[in-house]
Amino acid sequence: MLQQQQGDQETLWKKVLDDVRLELSENSFVSFFKNTKLLQTNEGAAEIGCLNSGVGFVLQNKYRDIIINSLSKYSGSTISRLTFKTGKDINKPDPGPLFVKRAATKEDLIATSGIVPTLSFDNFAVSVSNQMAHAAALGVANSPGNQYNPLFLWGGVGVGKTHLLSAIGRKAIENTKAKVLHCSAEDFTNSLVEAIRNKKTDLFRKKFRQLDVFLLDDVQFISEREFVQEELFYTFNKLRSLNKQVVLAADKPPRFLQKIEKRLVSRFLSGLIVDIQPPDFELKTAIILIKAQEKKLNLDIETAKLISSNLEEIREVEGFLLTLLAMQRAGLKINRDSVEKKLLQSSSQKTSTITPKEIINAVSFETKIKLRDIRQDNRKKQIVLARHLIMYFLKTITNLPYEDIARLLGKKDHTTVMHAVSKIINQIPKDESLRRRVEAIKNYLS
Repeated sequence: MLQQQQGDQETLWKKVLDDVRLELSENSFVSFFKNTKLLQTNEGAAEIGCLNSGVGFVLQNKYRDIIINSLSKYSGSTISRLTFKTGKDINKPDPGPLFVKRAATKEDLIATSGIVPTLSFDNFAVSVSNQMAHAAALGVANSPGNQYNPLFLWGGVGVGKTHLLSAIGRKAIENTKAKVLHCSAEDFTNSLVEAIRNKKTDLFRKKFRQLDVFLLDDVQFISEREFVQEELFYTFNKLRSLNKQVVLAADKPPRFLQKIEKRLVSRFLSGLIVDIQPPDFELKTAIILIKAQEKKLNLDIETAKLISSNLEEIREVEGFLLTLLAMQRAGLKINRDSVEKKLLQSSSQKTSTITPKEIINAVSFETKIKLRDIRQDNRKKQIVLARHLIMYFLKTITNLPYEDIARLLGKKDHTTVMHAVSKIINQIPKDESLRRRVEAIKNYLS
């Protein structure tokens, strides 16, 4: 549209100059009209560009009438006033901006927000252990600054804190194109140190204090960093005063965070505090199936249950799934037998300070079966179960050779141990009572 207007003005001015040229000598025309330009016409006025104020003075006082008459004739409207703009570059075409600034899309905002793009509410598995945290996070994402501000999520490693932070950020951007930033406490600290070093603290504050949603992960790592805590305190206050959303995540509730200023802890306590418990067997199985699907890993539900019942932390599960994915890409079959074998190999790579005696005592305590009964060739169901549990834990925790486990329990044939370990591994996903007993023994050992 702008280019069309400029073209119309150039055409109009060329017609005016043709008329003027007929009325003036060539010398006068070149001296006063050669480097002129019609800049705009608006409501009976015309603005003409010329090289200097002297030329403008002559045009206004000597050639005003001829210019006005000609402009009125060719423009189709009455021109009664002339103004002049002087400058060396008035005849140079306006190149416009070097780069046309494109409005940021939702994808642009997500890419620059620091959130993990693949983590959303759609692929967050919900169960009893995290349903309150999920509901609170969804409420915050749908109405930033108006519900649960601040929202403080806490829990151990791999329970889904970072997933929920990213999901909040993504949803807020998708709903309102909110200005979102997700970072860890370490990133916040590094940015502040860099800003201080380069004397750009104003830019740092502008970056963090003009957000719509601020998502800060691993808050526990600002302990003993007084200058960081002070900056976070004022950033927090500024955002809250503007009704902007703050979401924080840590491994402990606010009151148990070590060496963090009381005034900052009090700010954390002023909102909703939600703990996220470790995923139970069912939730962990669902997470495994979701992550397997994302990785295009062919995994059936029974195999997912097998993995869930034998691996504790989600981080460990993710690493194990990558191992299975590598096997699949290598053309190897993924089934219960191959997964069981990999689980045993995985346990053999772990290091543990737990001794065989501690394992035997833990199983004996949980099952109420004494070691002398376990070592005897007694076929009672509860004694056999206790014996098998000891074999299972000795193999998966201490990684003793099968022969040594057999000898420790007074057995001659190590294949008995192999059978027992395999049986427990495969029975845990199917037997809830056994699963609870295994968890109880693990808790005792930890």
